Amino acid sequence: MSSQPDTASDRTQKTVTRRALVSAGVFGFGFSGLIDVIVLHQILQWHHLVSGLYPMYTLDGLEMNILADGLFSLGMLIIMGIGAGLVWQSERRTIVPLAVRPLAGAALIGLGVFDVYDALIDHALLGLHQPVGPGGQPLSPGGQYNPHWIAVSLLFVAAGYYVYRTGIQNRSGSPDDRT
Repeated sequence: MSSQPDTASDRTQKTVTRRALVSAGVFGFGFSGLIDVIVLHQILQWHHLVSGLYPMYTLDGLEMNILADGLFSLGMLIIMGIGAGLVWQSERRTIVPLAVRPLAGAALIGLGVFDVYDALIDHALLGLHQPVGPGGQPLSPGGQYNPHWIAVSLLFVAAGYYVYRTGIQNRSGSPDDRT
């Protein structure tokens, strides 16, 4: 069986490649990290990247934390850019357009994977930082915040999988193929 489209209707059907899906996941991972550092580290100031190692309430500690947050932002921007560039390259390599819903699902999965990684590795395993509230009081004494954040993050992964699967099902014969 040939991998090339046989009819005009086959050529109009949108496609999705493994490379594009992984690229969208990489984009989602970087996007989530960038949103995390902008919203939680800079705007809400619940924690900084290395606030578990350097205190947030001394000038030297704050300087180190801001530097780490800035480098982390740059890293996440690079990861996001790589993901977006690879999705664009995947689009350019196909004869037919890439299906949007599976790519959006993969990006949501990447978003959730970053959050699970952050809670398990950065918070729990390495102890780089823990979210704190007003006056420097931990939002979750003993790390109780982390199980809740992991649950929310897994909901992002599940939502991404749902969006991905419904996009794939639409591609394979459903009359609503506007992904």
